[in-house]
Amino acid sequence: MRNNFCTFAKKCNFTEMKRFGLAVLFAVYVVYADAQVFKGEIIGGFNISQVEGDQQVGYRKFGAHAGVGVMLPLNFKKANENYPWTVSMEILFNQKGARKLNYYHKLKDTIHADRAAGKFEYLLKLNYISVPVIFHFTDKDKWTIGLGVAYNRMFSSYEVEYDIPMNYDSVPRLNPNDFTALFDVRFRIWQQLKFGFRFEYSMFSLRTRHFPATIYTGRAETRKQYNNSLTFCLIYMLNEKKEDKTKKKEKTKKPYYY
Repeated sequence: MRNNFCTFAKKCNFTEMKRFGLAVLFAVYVVYADAQVFKGEIIGGFNISQVEGDQQVGYRKFGAHAGVGVMLPLNFKKANENYPWTVSMEILFNQKGARKLNYYHKLKDTIHADRAAGKFEYLLKLNYISVPVIFHFTDKDKWTIGLGVAYNRMFSSYEVEYDIPMNYDSVPRLNPNDFTALFDVRFRIWQQLKFGFRFEYSMFSLRTRHFPATIYTGRAETRKQYNNSLTFCLIYMLNEKKEDKTKKKEKTKKPYYY
């Protein structure tokens, strides 16, 4: 069954996405080198994620969040550090999914015999190439707040329950295309280095899945599933003016006492 995942991943046109990403990076480089209008971004961090509607609760799945971006002031003129409105586009390697450990897998008794197998009760790994477009507002060159959308193309996935790969004859596959809405906050921590936080949520369901009744849930359920992730990252800004911390100290005359 695991071979089915590999076959599915190969059908996701990863080569075409790679070519598209290289074309975007080349275009960014040309514009940055010649026009000096864009600000480049180098992004590195991690996601903690979950899938809404999978009967698991909590941000337990860690994954990588890394790539590059480019930011353009909305006055479409040469970079102005005092202009607050900008738009950015990124291309990212983005890992999402869900994870829950199986706390019964080491038990030898028969009380939890149906659950005493496999390290993970549920594990879902989703690897995406993401292209977010975000509108930002910067307050006094310190805090930046943004709203945007992203197109996420899944190029590989892995899903197991109690270490048994999912059988997609009875469970529908996840949609490889995911459109998400996002909220982004970042602030300067030193010169051109910034810290960023992002909340991202699917706008459309990844799939609709039916869960049969068990002795633990008590009833059958049919749920739509959505990606839900929190991102923490560092962002290094290229072509951005460094913060000037050299402040001239005003000379104060010492008072004379007579």
